[in-house]
Amino acid sequence: MARLPYPDPKDLPEDARKLLETLPPLNIFRMIAGSGASFVPFMALINAYLNEGTLDDELRELVILRVGHLCGSAYELHHHVRVSRGLGLSEARIAATAGTLPSPHLSEAENAALAFADDLVAHVKADKALFDAARKHLGDTGIQELAIIVGVYLLVCRYLETFEIELEEKEIEGDSLEDIKRSLESQ
Repeated sequence: MARLPYPDPKDLPEDARKLLETLPPLNIFRMIAGSGASFVPFMALINAYLNEGTLDDELRELVILRVGHLCGSAYELHHHVRVSRGLGLSEARIAATAGTLPSPHLSEAENAALAFADDLVAHVKADKALFDAARKHLGDTGIQELAIIVGVYLLVCRYLETFEIELEEKEIEGDSLEDIKRSLESQ
């Protein structure tokens, strides 16, 4: 059971309530909708890389899974394994996000991005060699987006774990990533 009660949607500010109504019924959204003024802008940040980002969807999901493993966040892993499967990632590629790098199941660019993510999680500032390797594959904009995604999912995992947000009682139907993209595009 979550450490705080999920807010009643009718008690939320109008902009938060309207946004929540459009999102998939995920417990993280139900809880974070009650975070006050940060909910709508936070979801705008999510929109920036989901709908307008430069990173390939598969690479983004591999990085999110890696951060989920590094943080031990079962909720995050559950939902992003589902998203990854929906994108067509193989079970071997999904499993590689929990293993030793470099992985033969990942491309050179993916291995570089995950190694960079590992270093950011462990040391805050990535080592020059890891930074340079990731930048070589992703370019200046891509490595910045990568650092932002790692940071966002460190925050998300810490939020999920701190508030002990549990998995939904019923599996969410459809592709929640596409539902989230559609919801955020309309904002």
